[in-house]
Amino acid sequence: MLSKSVYVFAIIDAIVTAIFTAMSFYYISQTNIRLFGVIVIFILSVWAILGLKGFYKVKQYKWIDIYKLFEGIFIGAFLGGLFSIPLLGGIGPSLILIDICLIFASSLTARGVYLIYKKLFKPVKNILIVGAGQDGKLIAEEIQARPELGMKVVGFLDDRMNTIEEEDSTIPILGLTCDTEAVIKDNNVDMVIIAVKSRMDSQILTDLAQGIPMGVKVWRMPTFYAHITRKLFVSKMSVNWLFYDHVRPRHIMYSHLKRILDKFAALAILLVTLPLTIIAMLGIKFSDFGPVFFMQTRIGKFGKPFKMIKFRTMYQDKVDDDFDDDVEEINHNDKRIMPFCKWIRKLHIDDIPQMFNVLKGEMSIVGPRPAREEVYEENKENIPFWECRNWVRPGWTGWQQINVNDPIPEERLSYDLYYVKHRTLAWDVAIYCQYVVKILTGKG
Repeated sequence: MLSKSVYVFAIIDAIVTAIFTAMSFYYISQTNIRLFGVIVIFILSVWAILGLKGFYKVKQYKWIDIYKLFEGIFIGAFLGGLFSIPLLGGIGPSLILIDICLIFASSLTARGVYLIYKKLFKPVKNILIVGAGQDGKLIAEEIQARPELGMKVVGFLDDRMNTIEEEDSTIPILGLTCDTEAVIKDNNVDMVIIAVKSRMDSQILTDLAQGIPMGVKVWRMPTFYAHITRKLFVSKMSVNWLFYDHVRPRHIMYSHLKRILDKFAALAILLVTLPLTIIAMLGIKFSDFGPVFFMQTRIGKFGKPFKMIKFRTMYQDKVDDDFDDDVEEINHNDKRIMPFCKWIRKLHIDDIPQMFNVLKGEMSIVGPRPAREEVYEENKENIPFWECRNWVRPGWTGWQQINVNDPIPEERLSYDLYYVKHRTLAWDVAIYCQYVVKILTGKG
């Protein structure tokens, strides 16, 4: 993360949760070991829920976040109390309510103080971008679109400044790379981003090395882009580095463990949702007496096709073989959808049969969503590195699904390759939990 504030908030939330939980449950815990266990459970529960609600990432706070903070602490403390029952033998609701109010008041105060400090006292970080080409302008736009970062792009350096066409822009070209030292001093630059697409020659590197003071941070544009957007900057160089990361030995153990967890998770999801799936199957069957399932060819790992299974939610005579609701936006009132199946689609119950694809090894719980064969071939021809998203098994849900609902193919690829690069078991669990929360809150 770029901001230390997220770590500070996490530590403050842990401290206040520990203090007030200890005060609330000191007399009924009987032993210090039990009290310590209760404190740990409450901290982890509050952390988990606030994390799922986005309170541990750089964000721009709004008034609605006050309610979301209370809601997150309420749910987290409630779960903490529930999980602590085996240690305490029972918990009075009044103790949990007192705990919730004290934790909320402290966490809200901490965030309020930080926002006041940020508004009145924290200086804005001045950013200088080396390279005024397409990549430089892209990262400048991304920074400007995120005021919560507290950053300002003061300008560009570019040795081609006399040949670059003037465009409507509020960001000036301040000079050549040989002017680095003077530009940094005159504009109080805190950070330099290198956004030069081609390899820099020795003279440019020397100018930058000589002109950039030791206290100024230097970032490569693709790395900084990934930090603030949580997407991979797709280029020939970045995908080459992605390949070397992909074949590292550490991913062997990850792949084996993930396959095991996928099977357990798929069986658990099928078991937990069994009542809903039975209702869905009966409702679909009696809606138009057609087939319950809809099967479609999708592209799996390394381009291997497979039949993906879903519950059919459209009238039998309205279903097209080339239909793809992963990329085609469907209105809730679409007349092709059977009335009974609207709630099935809203809660994504129609995707539950894909657990059988997971059990067969064709899909994973988390990964890039599988594309139709025609879409895959079309994008492979038109979008560089599209097939690289299929280096891993396609997923029931994925990093893109919890960030944006209807991306263009290029944006979808950026999210998917970011996942391919950074995937871990812990992150898989976090993505799955965020997806479930997104569905239950009606945002899926």
